[in-house]
Amino acid sequence: MKRKSIWGQYLLSATVILSLFLNGCGLSENKDAVKAMAGSKEVVKIGIGYQAPTAQTWGAVIIKNKKLYEKYLKEKFPDKDFEIEWFNSPSGPPLTNNMIAGKLQLALMGDMPILINGEQGQTSRNYKSVFIAFDGKGQGGKNQAIMAPKGSGLKINDLIGKTVSVPLGSSSHRMLLLALDKYGITDKVNIVGQDVTVGMTNIQQNKIAAHATWEPYPSLILQKDIGEVLLDGSDTGVDYLDGVVADRTWAESNHDYTVAFLKALVEAHKFIQENPSEAAKIFQEETQYPEEVTKKIVENVRFDAAIYKKDITTLAGSRDFLVRIDKLKQIDLNKFIDDQYLKEAYKDLGESYPTDTQLQGDWLPLK
Repeated sequence: MKRKSIWGQYLLSATVILSLFLNGCGLSENKDAVKAMAGSKEVVKIGIGYQAPTAQTWGAVIIKNKKLYEKYLKEKFPDKDFEIEWFNSPSGPPLTNNMIAGKLQLALMGDMPILINGEQGQTSRNYKSVFIAFDGKGQGGKNQAIMAPKGSGLKINDLIGKTVSVPLGSSSHRMLLLALDKYGITDKVNIVGQDVTVGMTNIQQNKIAAHATWEPYPSLILQKDIGEVLLDGSDTGVDYLDGVVADRTWAESNHDYTVAFLKALVEAHKFIQENPSEAAKIFQEETQYPEEVTKKIVENVRFDAAIYKKDITTLAGSRDFLVRIDKLKQIDLNKFIDDQYLKEAYKDLGESYPTDTQLQGDWLPLK
């Protein structure tokens, strides 16, 4: 009986201690407390997509190389471990597919994929998306071009009756049609769909009259001395934009994670501006493009996260283009674009985001 009494006292003591522990910590905190006692941390995995073949998403390359996202996450959440999983995509559609599948929470992509992602987010039952910042910008169509074979000497009107290739539904497709419309020859040119690598090869082999594409491919074609610029995209006057889309449900549930990423993006842009040579080297190591090409990207791409009214107007024009070619039905940009996370990121960094008045005008000079 004595042994049983002692064992009962042990059970009673253990029950009291456990009860006090749970009441003190709260059930929701118990799991974290046990982890802390065991010396382990919560592990958070975040998937981020980008496109190394598209130079204007290279803000992601700096974030990845410098581990800037991890830096800001650890500042805010020192008791958690973060595993950032980067997905390098050859184009925009796989990024959207992976976001819908829940494999990516953030993705940097071109303007046309951004809009298609946004439409998916407004029409799908299980996927919602939000546009939160820009990455690279090409003023007035800069960083796009219609390329012709080396030594062809072609002018825009010489394309009449000839074949021109372009990735269909891309920003370069819009640029090409605007250029052909401007010269009144749209219906007189045979336009075929080809991705950038096929188009570049066909330029080299003189199989097509021209190929419309975006950086870094025009610079790469020139560097390889296999083609020449028939028409620069700036002839159209339409800005070329890339930016960041987030899974809306994830962003709303993980507000601080979202802001931390944009703080990393803003710092990455500042790094590119202040350290152009080092940035070009990082781009070269990531993409394996010649450094001569990556240096041109640093010089010519405006890495700027801010969302100006003119940028929204550009996206609206791209939306109308996609509707015109039956790649998109409709998207409400006012419901898709949300700058709250970006403004908070600037504030946390002690940086000045453009005022509402400034956002109505042209891009401000970069500091």
